[in-house]
Amino acid sequence: MPNLKCPSCDQPLQLTGNSWLCDNSHRFDRAKRGYTNLLLAQHRRSRAPGDDKAMVQARTAFLEMGRYQPLADALLAGLDDDDQPWLDIGCGEGWYTCQFARRLGSDNGMGVDISKFAVDAAAKRDKALTWLVASGARLPLFDASQQRVFVLFTRLFTDDIARVLKPGGELIVVGTGEQHLLPLREALYEEVRQSGFDAGKFLDARFTQIDSQDIHLEWTPDDEQELQNLLAMTPHHWRAKPEAKAGIGKLAGKAMNAHFVIQRWTKAVNS
Repeated sequence: MPNLKCPSCDQPLQLTGNSWLCDNSHRFDRAKRGYTNLLLAQHRRSRAPGDDKAMVQARTAFLEMGRYQPLADALLAGLDDDDQPWLDIGCGEGWYTCQFARRLGSDNGMGVDISKFAVDAAAKRDKALTWLVASGARLPLFDASQQRVFVLFTRLFTDDIARVLKPGGELIVVGTGEQHLLPLREALYEEVRQSGFDAGKFLDARFTQIDSQDIHLEWTPDDEQELQNLLAMTPHHWRAKPEAKAGIGKLAGKAMNAHFVIQRWTKAVNS
C-alpha cells in the first residue's frame, strides 16, 4: 500500500478499516467503489473539477475499441518489470493505468485525477490499485517516494513531479504530434495550425531527456458516434464551433490518423 500524506497537515495517512486517518484526526473515507477523495474544497476551482461524466463515458467507449492500443504497447515495451512505486497523473478512467499495472504491479501503483467521475470509473477496473481524487499540483505523496511517473495528455506540474520522483527516477510523458487527428481538425477549422507537444518546454534542469519516440497510427472510424467520442477526448470539443462539430459524421468510413510523442526523462540524482 503506497504511503500517502494528509492534504490538510502533511502527516502520514494510515488506512484503518475503510478510512485514511492521520495523527491530527483528519479523516478521508474511501468511496464504495474503492477510491479516496483527497482534494480539499479550497483547492477546487469548481464544485466538480475535471472531466464530467459524459466526457468520461465518451473516452471509455473510444479507448475500449482498441484504436490507441499500439500507443499503450509502445509504452509497455519501454518498461522494466520491477516492484517500485509508480504513479499515473491525470489517469482519467484508468485505461492506460491498468495496462501499466499488469507490467509494474497494482499494489505499488497509483492513479490520480482531479475528476471524481473519472476516478470513480477507473476504480472499477482494478481494486488493487490505489485510486485518488487529487490535484497534480498538490500530490498527497511524500518527497522522493516514486520511482516512475506517467503523464499522458495532461498538464505537467513540474515542481510537484520533481518533488515526489526519486533521484534517478523516470518521468514518461505522452503528448500529441503535429499530424495528430489531421482529418478531424481539417473538418473542424478553416485554418489548421501545426503544433506538437514538447515536455522540454515545461521541464527544467532537474530533468534530463533519455529519448523521444514518435508513434503514428491510422484507422477507419466505424460511425459518427465513434467520432463524437473521439472529439470529446480532445481540446477541440471546447474550441470548435457547434456547427463544425455537428458535421464530423462525414468522416466515418474514411481514414483517421493519430500522431503521438513519447518522451522519457530522468530526474537528476543531485536534485
